[in-house]
Amino acid sequence: METRRLEMYVSLVDAQSFRTAAEQLFISQPALSQQIIRLESDLGIQLLDRSTRPFTVTAAGREFYLRCRSVLEQVHGLEGLLNELQAGELGRVRVALTRALVYGHLPAVIKEFRDASPRVDLPITYSTTVQILEELEGGRQDVAVLYTRHTDKGFSCVELYAEPYLLALPADHPLAERTEVAVADLRHEQIITIPRHAAPEVHDALVVACMKAGFSPRGPVAAGSYLDHIGMVAAGAGVSFLPRSLAATRLPNVVYRPIVEPRLTATAYLVWHPERATPEVQRFLDVVVAAYQRDADAERPWMPAYQDALAAEGRHSHRDGDDPWLAVPDAPASSTVPFRSREENSA
Repeated sequence: METRRLEMYVSLVDAQSFRTAAEQLFISQPALSQQIIRLESDLGIQLLDRSTRPFTVTAAGREFYLRCRSVLEQVHGLEGLLNELQAGELGRVRVALTRALVYGHLPAVIKEFRDASPRVDLPITYSTTVQILEELEGGRQDVAVLYTRHTDKGFSCVELYAEPYLLALPADHPLAERTEVAVADLRHEQIITIPRHAAPEVHDALVVACMKAGFSPRGPVAAGSYLDHIGMVAAGAGVSFLPRSLAATRLPNVVYRPIVEPRLTATAYLVWHPERATPEVQRFLDVVVAAYQRDADAERPWMPAYQDALAAEGRHSHRDGDDPWLAVPDAPASSTVPFRSREENSA
C-alpha cells in the first residue's frame, strides 16, 4: 500500500470535501475519488458513506483514519531523521587530539561545532601521536589533529595552522636572561626530543635545525607528549622546543623564550580517511577548516590570525598584558597564515 493514498485519505477526512481536498493535493476531484475507491478495494472495507451529502466516515473509516495519521507521522519522522543524517546533523564523530592541543585554540573551535550540531555525539580522546595513528588506521577514530603530517594508507591531511616553536628552559638557566635564543646557543645543552617514530617530520625538522647550527642534538628522548617535556624541564633534565600554545602551561621553574636563527614552526594537521567520512564527519571537517580560514576576528581572540595581528601591532589581547600566546615580551608573530601552501609561505 502506498503512503500517497493514505495521505489522500487523511486529507479528505480533514477537509470533509472532495473538492477542497483535491485542491490541497493539487489533483483533480475525479482522480482523488478514484484513488479512494482503489484504497477501499485494497482494504476490502468501506471507508466512506457516499449516500449522504456531504459524505460521512464509517466506523471502520474513522478507526482507519486514526491509524493512518499515526503511520504518516512516523513516516514523516523517519524522513526527517534521514534528512538529518544526510546533512550530518545527527550521528557520531570520534575525534582524537594530541595532549598538547588541549592548551591551544582547537577546543574552542570544536565547541563551535558542538553548539551548531548539538545532536551529534562528539567523543574526544587525548593521546600520543603514535596511539592516535594506530586508532585512526584501525578505524577506531574518525578524525585526528596532530603536529605531524599523515598521508599513508589513503588518509587525507590538511594544514590547519602553524605557530612558532619556543624554547622551554629552567628559570635559573643563563639563557633565560635573554629575550630570544638562537639554535646555535644550544650547542652544549641537553635537548629533550621526541622519538622519531612518533612524529618523523617534527623530529627531523628540529634535528636539521641543530645540524645547520653546527651540532647534533643530545639529550633525553621523551616518548610522551610535550607536556611531559615541560615537566622534565622543570626538573632540570634539559631544555625543549615547544609549540607557542604550550606557553599557557606555567610551572614555577619554567620560562619560555622565542627561538631565532632559524625560526622553527610547528604545524597542526587535520587527518581523516575520505572513504570513511560519513556526512557528520564531513560536516565536522568543514566547520574546523572554515574556522581556520576566517580572517582575524576580535570576537575570537583564541584564533591564531587574531593573536598574530595583535603581535604585529605590538599589542596584547589580555588586559593584564600577560598573553599566553606570545609567552614573552616582543615575541615574534608567526609568519605562517593558516592554509597557505609552503610555496606561498616561503615567498
